[in-house]
Amino acid sequence: MKTYKVFTKWIGYSEIVVDANSKEEASDKALKGDYDLLDETMTGTGLGYGFEEEEVLKVEEVNDG
Repeated sequence: MKTYKVFTKWIGYSEIVVDANSKEEASDKALKGDYDLLDETMTGTGLGYGFEEEEVLKVEEVNDG
């Protein structure tokens, strides 16, 4: 049996909690990364949705030696 590395991509989601004075400021902070990383939940690390349109980009054989 051989070992392979499979590269994929998908549409995922994040939920980010930020302190802001308006929706616009909250959006700007999220896009700039101006928030505590512990306040972000992502597809695959806590969110129960996401992974839409997952597709394989490439497959490479991994050398075992």
